[in-house]
Amino acid sequence: MSETTRTPLKALPTRERILRAGLHLFQTQGYHGTGVSEILERARAPKGSLYHHFPGGKEELAITALRWLEGEILEFLGQAGGSEAMVLGLARRMADGLRSGALMRGSLMAVLAQEAAPGSPAIEAALREFSAAIRQRLAEARAREGERTPEAFADQALAIVQGAAVLARVEREPARAEAIVAAWLKSAGG
Repeated sequence: MSETTRTPLKALPTRERILRAGLHLFQTQGYHGTGVSEILERARAPKGSLYHHFPGGKEELAITALRWLEGEILEFLGQAGGSEAMVLGLARRMADGLRSGALMRGSLMAVLAQEAAPGSPAIEAALREFSAAIRQRLAEARAREGERTPEAFADQALAIVQGAAVLARVEREPARAEAIVAAWLKSAGG
């Protein structure tokens, strides 16, 4: 995870505080359950600053948050090692998010796909880009390991991680996310 991830919110510039506040609230309250005033309050930002930094409003903020998260995940995957370590690491991050309460409504991808994408072609396109970037990184790693169908592995891996997080959330057992992914990797010959 990058150094900016550990910086206290109050020490960040206004745009970054709004971005982090929006990301947190979308994942804990959902896209539709989060109002602009709540984002500004959590970010300790003045009225009007959200629209100054994100002229497209909450939709633009959600897309920017998704792109920021994509960068964080790609950085993590670049440091994780092989494809199996990458997938297990993603599951561990999901489990950690569930343990901390940061993912009360699920991953940002799941929240936006369920709540915002149906009415927002821009968010839907950003979700496709996000998913493609993660799957490409996983497929590249798997191809380096000699996998004949690395794209299929990447598709399955992302689906399993997202689904495992949903089950872990429903069961209120964050460790289940890691256990489900580990079992899939074992059954997939990993």
